[in-house]
Amino acid sequence: MAATPDKSAPGTARMEIPTDDVADEDVDVRTLAGQRLPAEGVWLWVTAADGTPGGEFTALFLPRNRPQASGGDVLLRLSPGTQDAGEQRPVPTARVLEWAVVAGSLVPVAAWDRLDLDEWPEAVRATVAFAMGALTEPEAHHADVGAREQVDVETAESSAATRFPSLQKGARARY
Repeated sequence: MAATPDKSAPGTARMEIPTDDVADEDVDVRTLAGQRLPAEGVWLWVTAADGTPGGEFTALFLPRNRPQASGGDVLLRLSPGTQDAGEQRPVPTARVLEWAVVAGSLVPVAAWDRLDLDEWPEAVRATVAFAMGALTEPEAHHADVGAREQVDVETAESSAATRFPSLQKGARARY
């Protein structure tokens, strides 16, 4: 993951998001703490999340152009946070939305509107680890979460599911 200086805040870095393809290597999400977020936001596909503080927490950047994910994936949507109307000096914050991809749909898991840029990775870690575990369990019992189905996440975000989609049982499901 590359970082470039942010002209609006000297000495800070801004996240670089790939244009057309998923990033080549996992990024330790904790290294993103404190970095300014692009105005258009960024999608992260979480590849590992240990619920223990300081544990493994890695992700891949999804591309700017047509970001896609598959059933069973957990995604984070990061964008600059909102400011209070009365604030005289803007405090950089992050808005973090956590999504699960299930059966061709995005399902909202959690949302944080004003997380400190320095602390957001640790604030969302436990919820991300829980969601990853919750998606692993149905797959372990042969439920079809749509792992082979690609979802255009930006299109799906605008029509997100309001409840967990029905899952079809695999031929060898054991409950």
